[in-house]
Amino acid sequence: MKSSVMKSAMDRLSTATPLTVSGWRRCYNYCRLRKRKKETFMWNAEIYDSFGKERMQPSIDLAARLKDKKFKRILDVGCGSGMSTAAVLSTWEDAEVTGVDLSEEMLQKARKILPQVQFIRRDCSKSLADLGTFDLIFSNAFLQWIPNQEDFIGQTFSMLEEGGVLAVQIPLFDEMPASKCILEVEKIWEERFAGIEEDKFITHTAAHYYDIFAEHTTKVHMWVTDYCHIMQNHEQILDFLRGAAFTPYQSRLNEKEMQAFADEVLIRIEKAYPVRKNGTVLFPFRRLFLTGQK
Repeated sequence: MKSSVMKSAMDRLSTATPLTVSGWRRCYNYCRLRKRKKETFMWNAEIYDSFGKERMQPSIDLAARLKDKKFKRILDVGCGSGMSTAAVLSTWEDAEVTGVDLSEEMLQKARKILPQVQFIRRDCSKSLADLGTFDLIFSNAFLQWIPNQEDFIGQTFSMLEEGGVLAVQIPLFDEMPASKCILEVEKIWEERFAGIEEDKFITHTAAHYYDIFAEHTTKVHMWVTDYCHIMQNHEQILDFLRGAAFTPYQSRLNEKEMQAFADEVLIRIEKAYPVRKNGTVLFPFRRLFLTGQK
């Protein structure tokens, strides 16, 4: 079953619609609530999944770190289109797995890939305590999208059975040259981007996340991995960024403006990431992993 689950998920990802210039416009609203304001995000499931193999590897690696443990009930928070859930299910094939996400479009994709899993539409920035308790709560590349991260981590630990594990992966995008490229272009359009900080994903230092985990457990493990993606050209890096990093900007610019924004980012990407001797471009992507046992 392990190989069949993963193969099914990867086969579906490998047949994703190719990227086009207009492809990023096929978006849907991704809403999340903050303390005083409800915000709307544009999220492109098609582009996000077209880099599915690259985005799925961290889930595989996070699950592999815990593969020697036995879990009966698993919750995948912010499961999206099921990439992370496939990694979980292939590692613990006998477990009862539940996936939760706010996007119904993403969940529809997940249900097609993994019909044996229960997928529930929920606002994961709010308490999920009514779902019960779990042996493993897994969250891949989700935590950065919610502002109340400390509360989320505390509530999640309270949902763990004794001996249960919280496992998360957080992209450290702010530490990457690509982030600086986007910020430089943002300054050119600063009048259009007033208040955009509230819409961006939020990441902190590894030490910050350690301190939060350490409030709930003494059994914390953490590590950082740089995933060196081999891109055929700089445009592929730009396409990768369109899947998530461009999210806050897309709702503030029209199509023509967004293309101009992307062109300016590309100019800076070309300077930040040199072409290798064989014509390819290396795109290192840094990710933080944490596990905490209750």
